[in-house]
Amino acid sequence: MKKLDWYILKNFLGTFVFIMALLLGITIVVDLSEKIDAFMSNHATLYGIVFGFYIYFIPYITSLIGPFFVLVAVIFFTSQLAERSEIVAILNSGTSFYRMLFPYFIGATVIATAFYMGNHYYVPYSNNKRIEFERKYIYKPYEGMRFNFHRRIDSTTIVYFENYKPTDKEGFKFSIDKFKEGKLVYKLRSEKINWDSTSKKWRVTNYYIREFHDDKDLITKGESLTEAYAFKPEDFAFTAHEKETMTTPELIEYIDYMHKGGQADIEFYEVERWRRTSSAFSIYIMTLIGVSVASRKMRGGLGWHIVLGIGLSALYEMIMKFSVTFSTNSSLPPILGVWIPNILYAGLALYLLKKAPK
Repeated sequence: MKKLDWYILKNFLGTFVFIMALLLGITIVVDLSEKIDAFMSNHATLYGIVFGFYIYFIPYITSLIGPFFVLVAVIFFTSQLAERSEIVAILNSGTSFYRMLFPYFIGATVIATAFYMGNHYYVPYSNNKRIEFERKYIYKPYEGMRFNFHRRIDSTTIVYFENYKPTDKEGFKFSIDKFKEGKLVYKLRSEKINWDSTSKKWRVTNYYIREFHDDKDLITKGESLTEAYAFKPEDFAFTAHEKETMTTPELIEYIDYMHKGGQADIEFYEVERWRRTSSAFSIYIMTLIGVSVASRKMRGGLGWHIVLGIGLSALYEMIMKFSVTFSTNSSLPPILGVWIPNILYAGLALYLLKKAPK
């Protein structure tokens, strides 16, 4: 690499670290102002707040808005190069604009690799610690009622709840259907089912069982039945943060398990799986946009460039929210939902690159 490459790479990464530290500091102050009452009322110690929460909060928030840090850092540094006419000097020396992008993409690769590994492995670990602290000192975990809930236990057994309360580990209008060679051979219906934590079994109330045989059907009724079924309350648990605490190999394994069980809410987990890679890849797109925008001198200089960068970041997040919503609530494939913003912004990046000064 040439001296120019080292100069751009060093300043790019240095500016990124500076911008990230500055914005993270502001974010932590704002977050602390919102949670300070909860910390004090629940008697959280200063050591616990710093080393039990915010040390794990930093990777979480960095993972979410890291591409924004990169865009601001690239715009900030490149705009200064343009203001000092350094870009003009670089281009006049015979170095093409595309060659000038080389150290930027080396820096983007360093950052994207760190984000990729963090998103898939380290951030889920830190999220587990962060959420554990939040549940103890900030808020209690909440799992809402689930309605018309189906779940395939194995290849032959399906359970159904008209409604299920994860917090109480009980369901109403419960049924079990068992099949053999595609034919229904067993059906249980009950008014209520709840988990007995002492015996580690399920208690079924006001049940009706019908077993189908070739010659006749066997019907059994009763008021109460205790059974050790092949499913437990945690099989029906769902929290908004659960997907954030799994590493990607664990997430893939859990998604496969959910597919086999015919469980709902799979889209939320698949969105999280694909978001981790798409977020790291967006580093390249934001870098290209930042260089293309900030390499041109314009009235307003750095201030206007920063405003434009913030606007582009906000629009990116808005598009992401819309596309992810369509993935979780409609028929849009999750992988497409999380990659739509990157696809659109890649097109924008190529357009801006074409218009950049050569």
